[in-house]
Amino acid sequence: MKKLFATVAIAMSAVTLFSGYGGCVDPRSWSLPSLACLAYPAVLAVAVAVAVLLLAFRQWRSALVVGLAVVATWPTLRLTVPVHVGSRAAEGQRTFTLMTYNVSGFGYGTDDRVMRYILDCDCDIVVLQEGSLGPTSYDEQDRHSALRERLDRTYPYRSHGYHDLMLMSKYPYTVFADTTLRHGFGALDDINSEYHFYAKLFDVDLGGTTLRLVNVHLQSIGLDNDDKQLYESLTRNPGQARGKAGDIRHSLLSKVASAFRRRAPEAELVRGILDDMPADVPLVLCGDFNDTPQSFTYRTIVGDDLHDAYGERGKGYGHTFNANRLYFRIDHVLYRGPLRLLDIRRDIVSGSDHFPQVARFELRQPS
Repeated sequence: MKKLFATVAIAMSAVTLFSGYGGCVDPRSWSLPSLACLAYPAVLAVAVAVAVLLLAFRQWRSALVVGLAVVATWPTLRLTVPVHVGSRAAEGQRTFTLMTYNVSGFGYGTDDRVMRYILDCDCDIVVLQEGSLGPTSYDEQDRHSALRERLDRTYPYRSHGYHDLMLMSKYPYTVFADTTLRHGFGALDDINSEYHFYAKLFDVDLGGTTLRLVNVHLQSIGLDNDDKQLYESLTRNPGQARGKAGDIRHSLLSKVASAFRRRAPEAELVRGILDDMPADVPLVLCGDFNDTPQSFTYRTIVGDDLHDAYGERGKGYGHTFNANRLYFRIDHVLYRGPLRLLDIRRDIVSGSDHFPQVARFELRQPS
């Protein structure tokens, strides 16, 4: 029996480490580690349960092996389930609030909850993705014209920016022209194209201090409605997996793996743009990465100099995608330069298949 417990512990530890560091492997060379890192939250939960079970059977050494494997994934663990209490107090310098939100065409034009939420939050800067999707674009919300007029008054500086990206600001800004980001990828005019990658840069004038703002929407995960329904049914009834193994392999896993590979060069392109910018300028990069904090995409963009706002001051798992039981944190707020993060929250709001994040920053004097 001890050998069985030891085997289970070793296997569980190997899977935990593999999923915790799967994002270190480029999915263009091997996609399995990326698929494993996507499953890290579930693997983590199973590993904790296995460790507790081993303790219940007084298998101390085996439980310790699993526990050490979980601890060894700390760089991933702390971003997956951050635990912070309270918020930092401002130190008397200027502060601003920023929201990032994939609004799904403002609820696909069916209700006004997204618009009302944005107005209620009253953030200084609102960074949106999927804000201009054909008939559900912001400018065509005729049924909500009164709300749109209120938003226009609250945010006199606003732009669709680039395709489905929008910026609404209480502060003036200029569009940062970047030839690479303007011409560096294809299928720009087809919102339904599988190659769904947009990015735009802005310089926001915060009363004499320039904030470089990067709004991104990376390649979508690539699952159609049938795929999502299949995934949802499998998570509700895992016993169906054996009978649908072919569908899972060809429809779900192959599409997700393809999306991982497509996002890799996008992440490298964004990282290259960041590397060409001065490091002492306050910068916030936010948006819909369509990838988790464990992923190769995320690690590539973060590099050695960006900080994850939710990882630093967030509370709990904080998933931002909320449809079809695909509960992942795929929307991120990253920053660097003379900025001090005071707090960040993930709000639970109806009207979109994403949840928004709201961060509060303090501008600091450059060192």
